[in-house]
Amino acid sequence: RLIIHERMNGRIYWLALASLVAAVGIFVALPTSIDPVAYSVTDDGPPKFTGPLAVNDHLSKARKLFEGEIEGPEAFAMADGYVYTGLRDGRIIRFGRTNPASYETIVSCTQGNCGRPLGLYFHPQDKSKLYVADAKKGILSIDLDTRRVQTLVNAHHPGNGIPPLVFVDDLVVLSNGSIFFTDLSKKFGLEEVEAEVMEARPNGRLLHYSPSNGSLYTVLEGLHGANGVCVGPNEEFLLVAEMTRARVTRYYLKGPKTGAGDTFAQNLPGIPDNITPSSRGGYWMAFAALRDNGVLDMMAGLPWLRALVYKSGLMGPVKALIQKHGMILELDANGQIVKSLHDPNGVVATSSSSVLDLGDTLLVGSYYAPHIAVYTM
Repeated sequence: RLIIHERMNGRIYWLALASLVAAVGIFVALPTSIDPVAYSVTDDGPPKFTGPLAVNDHLSKARKLFEGEIEGPEAFAMADGYVYTGLRDGRIIRFGRTNPASYETIVSCTQGNCGRPLGLYFHPQDKSKLYVADAKKGILSIDLDTRRVQTLVNAHHPGNGIPPLVFVDDLVVLSNGSIFFTDLSKKFGLEEVEAEVMEARPNGRLLHYSPSNGSLYTVLEGLHGANGVCVGPNEEFLLVAEMTRARVTRYYLKGPKTGAGDTFAQNLPGIPDNITPSSRGGYWMAFAALRDNGVLDMMAGLPWLRALVYKSGLMGPVKALIQKHGMILELDANGQIVKSLHDPNGVVATSSSSVLDLGDTLLVGSYYAPHIAVYTM
């Protein structure tokens, strides 16, 4: 009887193990909304935190502006002594540059019609017109004199044969009034940014819109998470941050390379968000998360693991493995890293989205934070 009992226990064990393996196999084989691809940012791994990337605590000393009063000040624009930013609840606010004791709501949000203003930009020749890249609605313009909001490019029906815009992210306006903007992903929207990161396919694009004649066309396709966009000196080129490849792509607007592109900066130390001008002639780069502990790079080469993590609802634990180390960095005019400001413990700026350089002060935004980080240079 003892032998029979042991045999039965053994059979039950192997049956249970086989059932578990089969269940895991079936689960892995189940379809998922993402189709991950294996990739590598670089064979050498993330850059070492030495030289201009050496860890410091400068950013952790920034003060918190409007703490608890706002949420998600994603990006900034400035004109006539006021700084403007868009919030997670759909509002656009402004506050004085020199005495930001309080803020004023410029655009409010009505129930059921709330967008998500991300990129903001003023017309170079007309500071009464604020242009907005709204993740849900498309490209908007705001007449600050009348507070009238006009939809220039409807995300759902952009026209000109362009497929719907799924995740409008950032924009720039040139001196002739033409607008270049990014659609972060043609597949995943605002609430699915984690899916875009896990899939890591070239779903992003850069588009051009001309308000004078209403023309709209795609400038660059095949971008990997087309995030922030910035215009170079004399409007000679555009810089586009590619989120899932940790790089910045340059697109030429003038000169012998017009219409061509190349890599401006690569193997950046994190997931790049917005890129903005530096007062020293370079560019500030903000990062949603850093690559310093190797978690993101390890998963890059394992598409099946990323699919499993996303399908299993394990994004929370994965994000917990990514250190709460905040950082922004400055690139020179050639795309080389010259300076970095850190918040090693994520006290003030765990995840940054954009930097506004005021010369003696930096304003650091975030997609999630309940404040604006103000760092005195």
